[in-house]
Amino acid sequence: MRRVVLTLLLLAGASTGVGAQTSPRLEVEREDGTSSTVAIRLDRGYAVVPVGLLDELGWQVSEDGGGVVLSAAGEITVTLRVGSPFFRWDGIVLQMSDAPYRVGSQTFVPLQFLSDFLPRRLPGLYEFDGPSTVLRAGDPALLRGQGGRPATAAAPAPNPVLAAPPAEQPATPAAAPPVAAPTANSAEAVRRAGASPYDGVRVVVIDPGHGGVDPGALGPEGIREKTVALEIGLRLAAYLDGRPGLEVHLIRDDDTFVDVWERGQIATRTKGERPGIFVSIHANSFPARREARGFETYFLSDARTEHERRVSAIENAPLAMNPDSNGSPEGDDLDFILRDLVNYDHAHWSADLAGLVQSELKDFHPGPDRGVKQGVLAVLTNALMPSVLIEIGYLSNPQEGPILAQSDFHENSAVAIGEAVLRFFERYPPGSGGGGDREPR
Repeated sequence: MRRVVLTLLLLAGASTGVGAQTSPRLEVEREDGTSSTVAIRLDRGYAVVPVGLLDELGWQVSEDGGGVVLSAAGEITVTLRVGSPFFRWDGIVLQMSDAPYRVGSQTFVPLQFLSDFLPRRLPGLYEFDGPSTVLRAGDPALLRGQGGRPATAAAPAPNPVLAAPPAEQPATPAAAPPVAAPTANSAEAVRRAGASPYDGVRVVVIDPGHGGVDPGALGPEGIREKTVALEIGLRLAAYLDGRPGLEVHLIRDDDTFVDVWERGQIATRTKGERPGIFVSIHANSFPARREARGFETYFLSDARTEHERRVSAIENAPLAMNPDSNGSPEGDDLDFILRDLVNYDHAHWSADLAGLVQSELKDFHPGPDRGVKQGVLAVLTNALMPSVLIEIGYLSNPQEGPILAQSDFHENSAVAIGEAVLRFFERYPPGSGGGGDREPR
């Protein structure tokens, strides 16, 4: 099998230190010894590569107006639209976290399409190795005659969702030929079809922070962060369980230690190709400033302030408890950097979810609304979906700390976070068309 290896590298500056590295790139290496390098663009806040790169992987690329059609071996047709995160894989509607876009005559597709969707849709042809940041790809020509429809088979019937409505006949003259409707899977059909509604199952993965040998923050009265997080997490799961169209999972449901890196990986495997979210629950502490209080919600992005860097460092501290843990919060290995780039694709949706959480919590929380924050948080890095980390309050505050141990507070927090989740799924994935049946609060 002819294989292509895609390896994420960083262009080094004058020195070899991490700080001197700039412009991420994708290096394409082949077994015959030839190689090429493709720059990864981040100018719109998420990682993209030129769609022409798929030519090097054996795909046929056709562009027309706002549509892009990818085909392989006469067996697979993928249709994308510039400006839309939706795409169709042989008529099945899937959704990336961000949209392809065009600059001049060049079209760019999210890196997520190569690192996530290709390996998941074609596991026999593509394999993505996160720790070594390698995508191994076979020749798509191998698809001919190996499952699915034969390459010589007749084309399938048009997908009724994808096909565009028939065009009107010209009014004059009578002899003029009719304007043909675009065929299914054509770029014109994709452009006209618009986003298809999503009415499938959505996945909620709840992560009660810390646990086991990792107690997290400790309050002045012996209140443990891991206990507060678990109590709220269990109640949140109970609040959402049984809701139509939701599937709820817990990273831990008892006092168990789970490695920080593994939490996001578990969530990603659990979600699969379905839309889902990851909610990590924590409690804050600042013994040097015991007057600090209130609640804040984080999403994965560069820390902007000293406070955000401090919280990120605290929540990344459990990395040191597992010597086998991959990567580091400083981002000094390529595995961390790649996961970071992939998850930045979800930053917009994560920020949206964080804002909804803050909005719901402020309706009952006695502390101030500290707002939506961002930071390089290891627990969110492997969760390839909209993800947030909630700091529910300050254990170190003499007044707020004891409240965090109260059963009523746990219940109210769970209901507030649950309502934020339900509100979020009214708009995610795009085209969902409403949140379905909701019980009154």
